[in-house]
Amino acid sequence: MPYRRGSDWSDKTELACLAIFKKLEEKGFPRGLQIDLCRALSKKTKLSVGSISAKVCNYKSVAGVNSESNASHNTISIYQQYGHLSSGEIEIAMNKLPS
Repeated sequence: MPYRRGSDWSDKTELACLAIFKKLEEKGFPRGLQIDLCRALSKKTKLSVGSISAKVCNYKSVAGVNSESNASHNTISIYQQYGHLSSGEIEIAMNKLPS
């Protein structure tokens, strides 16, 4: 997928955010877990916790959990391609992508 030059976003980070969404979905969206998972991903990337959390909310929107958002074409495409998978299956797919 095309990303803005200089952006820290990639298919791998998109999938990591989708995996967070799926973990939340699998656990029934417990309070506080989203921010904990976003903080953990933020420590592994150059992305801010807020940016990651917003992306997770975009996945919630695309999945019909939240109201409509301004999800990117990449987010919609990634969800269409991988949204049917479990969080574990998404992590396997993510680890197959180049860094």
